[in-house]
Amino acid sequence: MKKQTITPESIIEATILYVANYGLENVTTKKVALDMGISEGTIFNNFASKKALLTACLYYIDRQVDTVLKGVSFKEIHITKIIRHMWFAYFYYFVEHWPYARFYCQFRQSSYYDEEVIAGQGKSFSFFTKFLRQNAHRFGFCPDFYWVFIIETTLNFAVRVANGTLPGTPEDVERIYGLISHGFLGSLKLINPGEVK
Repeated sequence: MKKQTITPESIIEATILYVANYGLENVTTKKVALDMGISEGTIFNNFASKKALLTACLYYIDRQVDTVLKGVSFKEIHITKIIRHMWFAYFYYFVEHWPYARFYCQFRQSSYYDEEVIAGQGKSFSFFTKFLRQNAHRFGFCPDFYWVFIIETTLNFAVRVANGTLPGTPEDVERIYGLISHGFLGSLKLINPGEVK
């Protein structure tokens, strides 16, 4: 039987899956190692600490998502249409990769997600970060307000659609996008008055 090749990437993938299944609060390097059938020392040969491992997981997911966003066509002239295309690519990526969505949500809400980690996302999420910088003038005030809201709500919806607690038909996803892009009051205005009973 061929021996399993252990790489930093395989440890990252196993850690993401462990967190998705058991929660960030329950993950330890010992448990990940046991799950993988390797020694804990093998993990520490690749990552200096548990925090370094978890941060590497976040940056790994960032790079995957950044690659997906690079694939969005920028032939559209209107920024709203570009953002729409990017949102759908982002949302569906996380629905299709539910362990990543669960990990990402939990990590962003944890004490591990500190200023140092956020600063590092400039490299792991470079395409999207550049896009934000280039379009910051279009938002009227700090664009971080928009993106924190969009990222947090989109991830939470993606997790719930992926695990089946919310429906994920194309119509439902359009409604989710409408709610996020127009806000609660704005989305109510989009409803056909004839539909309200």
